[in-house]
Amino acid sequence: MTGRKNVATAVSLAIVIVFCCAGLVGSAAADEPIAESAELSRSAFSILLGVIKEWLPVVGGLVVAAAGGFLTWRNAQIFRAKAPHIVVEHQVSHRSIGSQYVHIFVTAVLHNRSRVHIELLDGFASIQQIKPISDAGVEQLYRQVFVEKEHDNLQWPDLDSLRHRWDKDGLLVEPGETETEIFDFVVQRGVTSVAVSTYFYNSRTMGKIPDGTELVEIRRRKKRFRRWLTEKGPIGWGRTTVYDIIPG
Repeated sequence: MTGRKNVATAVSLAIVIVFCCAGLVGSAAADEPIAESAELSRSAFSILLGVIKEWLPVVGGLVVAAAGGFLTWRNAQIFRAKAPHIVVEHQVSHRSIGSQYVHIFVTAVLHNRSRVHIELLDGFASIQQIKPISDAGVEQLYRQVFVEKEHDNLQWPDLDSLRHRWDKDGLLVEPGETETEIFDFVVQRGVTSVAVSTYFYNSRTMGKIPDGTELVEIRRRKKRFRRWLTEKGPIGWGRTTVYDIIPG
């Protein structure tokens, strides 16, 4: 009887030992993936941190450049909106008067496309004869511009010119509004084609054009520099239209 008890005790003890060993092995097996996972997480975090440190200056530079470009564009739009700007269009008509003359009626339409009002002080208009002209005259004009480079554009013969002057607020064009100015010319009936040019100048930008300034000089500076480049003249806007006179 005692022997059987001893055998049963030994078997029970062996079973307990087996279960304890199995538990320890299972616990070790369960802890190993956790440790490996933690190690992998730490390695991935280190790699990600290194990539961030490497690319941070590049990304920062791109962000700064993009922000600077946006601010530059925005400021340019603001400054452009505040800059005075007029678009000039022409409406030209004619009629015979008497037996030898033609009346040319020019309406200059001034559109203020900016966001500031514009006060005009000086307005010029001129007409130049295109036809009739001899072949010798055409060859001379061609040589002056395209061969000798004496002028930037063809210098057609001048027929007449007019100048309108206004006092302060005399010709005020508000933002988005349109004003008109009229010029009348009389030419001989034999003239069949003319170039009509008008120029208008802002009185507040840089002052006024001197009284003794010739219209040819104004046109030359306008074509060459696109603006009046002296301390005595303002910025201006102009237009040139070719008009054919049909007899009748």
